[in-house]
Amino acid sequence: MDSEGVGKPLSVAFTADIDPDANRARAGRVDAVSAGAREAGFDACFRGLRLLLDLLEENSLPATLFWEGRTLEQLARRQADLLARVRQSESLEHGCHGYRHEDFAGQVSGIPLGRARTRAVLARAGEVLGSALGAAPVGFRAPYCRLTPELTGALVEEGYAYDASVAREPSAAWGLRPYRLEGAPALWELALCRSKDRQGKAISGYLWQLFEGRRPVEDYVELVGSLRQECAGGLLQVALHPWHLVVSEDGRPAASDGTANPADRLRQFVERVLGIDGLAFTTAGAYLQEACRPEGQ
Repeated sequence: MDSEGVGKPLSVAFTADIDPDANRARAGRVDAVSAGAREAGFDACFRGLRLLLDLLEENSLPATLFWEGRTLEQLARRQADLLARVRQSESLEHGCHGYRHEDFAGQVSGIPLGRARTRAVLARAGEVLGSALGAAPVGFRAPYCRLTPELTGALVEEGYAYDASVAREPSAAWGLRPYRLEGAPALWELALCRSKDRQGKAISGYLWQLFEGRRPVEDYVELVGSLRQECAGGLLQVALHPWHLVVSEDGRPAASDGTANPADRLRQFVERVLGIDGLAFTTAGAYLQEACRPEGQ
């Protein structure tokens, strides 16, 4: 599909949105709350984050974590040991996921954020990440993956290098490679993969359906294998929410029996993917630096 990538591995980045448990946008509120609750909860997120870090460390895998600022503040207050573990890891890249999981577009809230307010949100979130993690974020994923012109413009003004919110289907014109966002030429887009399985049904790099028991591990293994052949040199982001390892999308405790356990399913997926030849595991930012490096350097 992409002759430019012939002979190169398919890069794979595990990316996680660190945000409140089973979060939902609500009408009349800019911020998100947890499903079935009046406010946001974080217990499942923190439990899931520990499980995710265990799995990454056991397999020496890097990852990119997109932090909601409010969640990071709660982590610092409630589980300092887990924050220290995150800070000490040399294999983690840290990006931003808003401050309170804002519905920037106002699609559900009915309160779209203008340029000044959008930039204020990014500035506040950036301060939280810089203080808690020791470095300002350079990557961003929009809550609900909803970009707005005001948001992309504010990302440029705040000095972000890339966004990872857009979902696209690979084609002859796009082989999972970085590209400049229309209207924001200073910002790279590392798009998420949206594809079709062998039955022609939609599947994406997000593991949502896997954790909800709607797809088997094999479907995602096949997705990686097919993209390895079609999009060599590109970046596949395997995306997830840590809370989804512990609770379902409606906030109920996840099943704990065998393969119905989301954490077990993720472990099986990782083990299977590690056995596929021609993959290179990386972070989103490290891939961008390598992909945009001039030839010969």
